[in-house]
Amino acid sequence: MSIELHIERLVIDEAALGGERAADVRAAIERELARRLAQPGAVDALRGLGAVATLPPATLPTAGHPHERLGVRIATAVQHGLGIPPAARVAGKEQ
Repeated sequence: MSIELHIERLVIDEAALGGERAADVRAAIERELARRLAQPGAVDALRGLGAVATLPPATLPTAGHPHERLGVRIATAVQHGLGIPPAARVAGKEQ
């Protein structure tokens, strides 16, 4: 199965960056979404969803710990918006 996900526009208030560089946030989003879309259950959730033009605006989840990066939090919001169930946490991995 091939998955294409295009994020044409993502608006982030500069204050939300918390000192992170926009390019680093973009790379983290791409990396996290690729990881999350490859996890068990993701394909089934996407099959049930089908093709969508947009997702509704999402609330950014609060950081689970003080050093959680913005890209990871955005990926979590997108994952939730796509209806992909969260995977079990793996020791040493950020979710």
